[in-house]
Amino acid sequence: MKILVVNNHTQHLQYLTAALAGHELDIVVYEPGVILDESGADLVVLSGGGGEGLEINDSHQSGKLWYQDEMEFIMRCSKPIIGICMGFEVIARAYGSKVEEMSSLIMGFRKLTTTKGGKTAFSKESLRQYEAHQWHVEDINTKEFDVLAHSASGLEIIKHKRRPVLATQFHPEKGGTLKLKHLLSSAF
Repeated sequence: MKILVVNNHTQHLQYLTAALAGHELDIVVYEPGVILDESGADLVVLSGGGGEGLEINDSHQSGKLWYQDEMEFIMRCSKPIIGICMGFEVIARAYGSKVEEMSSLIMGFRKLTTTKGGKTAFSKESLRQYEAHQWHVEDINTKEFDVLAHSASGLEIIKHKRRPVLATQFHPEKGGTLKLKHLLSSAF
């Protein structure tokens, strides 16, 4: 499979590329103004962030949000998308959700609870996943998305109802109950 990886300056690039081993990867480092073209890809993966120190609400010198171009790409993209951590937040923000900073950083393996839809999709009542984030989404437009899992800090897995878009707040490339390869094969 050909995968366009939009690298949001993830600190976990080595884990992401290892989790996607066996696929043809086109890795594009995201910056405002970069051209994101999914035409040659079968799938788009939006990575986590953290490496550049910019967050979802930060602005670019142009006056636009730093991730504005990526949000616009998400809305016009014709291929399946999987968003991870920052990718999750960018997808949520593109669809109008509020992404808020938490009082402390979450890092490490945590228990997540699946919803009815998540139990059906993953055959699990709970998940144990690696998290590394300080931002969260508490609410999303349920006319657009199904929530498949949540935790004490907010939403953890969302899936668009009509488009092939799936996003996780956690890092499936770092292991846990749901590994990235499982999401690649069962998400859409």
